[in-house]
Amino acid sequence: MKLSLRTPRPARTATVAIAAAAVGMALTVPGLALADHVGQSVPAPPANPTSASQIQNIDQVKTAIKGYYGDTPTTAVDPVPNSIDGGDIALHTFNPDGAYAHEVEGIATKAGTYLAHHHKRTAGKAILFDIDDTTLNTYNYEIYSNFVFNPTTNAAFVNAGVFPAVPGMVDLEHQAIAEGYKVFFLTGRPKNATTDQKPATLANLRAVGYDVVDDQVYLKDASGVTEPWLSPCAPTCTTTQYKSLTRQHIESLGNEIVANFGDQFSDLNGGFADKTYKIPNPMYFLP
Repeated sequence: MKLSLRTPRPARTATVAIAAAAVGMALTVPGLALADHVGQSVPAPPANPTSASQIQNIDQVKTAIKGYYGDTPTTAVDPVPNSIDGGDIALHTFNPDGAYAHEVEGIATKAGTYLAHHHKRTAGKAILFDIDDTTLNTYNYEIYSNFVFNPTTNAAFVNAGVFPAVPGMVDLEHQAIAEGYKVFFLTGRPKNATTDQKPATLANLRAVGYDVVDDQVYLKDASGVTEPWLSPCAPTCTTTQYKSLTRQHIESLGNEIVANFGDQFSDLNGGFADKTYKIPNPMYFLP
């Protein structure tokens, strides 16, 4: 089976709020576009609270997240090799008629209208998607892991390819292609000498309906060996640096990124996109 992994996530936080401070974490490059859909309006708790009343109760937050996604149990083969569960397990997925699905579909519809207005734009027009929780939904892994990221189990999910499409995004990608856009995917999943999640990533994207061109899917080589455009910050590029420098590289090849889609502000910060779309994700925060 094939599953999905974001590069090791430092300071990952399960929360119903996206930290407002993240909006300001932009690389000093030109052309930062504001996100069209900010979504999470609940303020983040302070980094150093002085009272428990400043922090939402984590069990209540988890319950709210499950309600928002419309938690739906499904049966699947356990994607984690040699796990204690073994055999079939109850994975969870979102309700396709729930609040999350409707909200994301609304964003996709709005983005589709925007892209249609650029249908006759000059050659080289492109759009760019993040993968985890922008084009592939990882809710099943978050419930499996109780919202605690583990590189080994997450890699098993990635390699098992069990992530469904984010609602509305396959149709949006197909519309973009029909209207002459190049479609790029940019993810923090690793691709290096020891771990290469690109084959599993491509297979999962294609299995749920995306039309994917291999060399238009970028995974992260933290060393920068295979991604020389990351030399200004490798091997310690932040997510904002990695994503914005890669967008700059894509545009240097003669493309204009008309729209950039991501579930984290760090997917969107740093410019090199005419417009950005923030996809809702209350499950974790990547600075």
